[in-house]
Amino acid sequence: MLDKGPYSTKIQGVNGLYPYKVKVERYLKDLREYFLDRQKVEEMLSKGENPLIYVVYEIDREGEGEFNVGCTIIYPGKIGDEYYFTKGHFHAKEPTSEVYVGISGKGVILMQDRDGRTFVEEISQGTIVYIPPGLAHRSINTGKNELVFLAIYPSEAGHDYETIMKTGFAKLVIERDGKPILIDNPNYGRYL
Repeated sequence: MLDKGPYSTKIQGVNGLYPYKVKVERYLKDLREYFLDRQKVEEMLSKGENPLIYVVYEIDREGEGEFNVGCTIIYPGKIGDEYYFTKGHFHAKEPTSEVYVGISGKGVILMQDRDGRTFVEEISQGTIVYIPPGLAHRSINTGKNELVFLAIYPSEAGHDYETIMKTGFAKLVIERDGKPILIDNPNYGRYL
């Protein structure tokens, strides 16, 4: 019944959604080009360390007017001083927006337009974050526990991961003195 017609699903916190249609797991090896300290990434991978960074449980639908619903779980951790994060993407269909609803944990949603202007919103339990059309977005876990949130977006939005793979984000979120701060990404525009 998840493909057509009404449905219901249960939010299971650190266990995602159930039932769901798609489960995507992203490990360090899948994000090796995204982290600032690539030397640290390669060192970890060469030692057989390949931590799970995040998981997405999704109910995707097809058709105009439909919405996809996903539950993302980002695990706590850092590579060097940089917190674990999602790949980040623009929507392939740019005039589409997205809504995140915080379930547990804490973090930030990093957004930027195609000119590199950056916006940051905090997300935690009970927080709703609206991502306007045309903004790339990446979720970052800045806490000590799993960051869990729902994502709701038009099914035709699509994902443009390639642009972020080529350019990166203009800003990064790292830990300094035990707190998250925003810094300029020295590699912005030079990833590929």
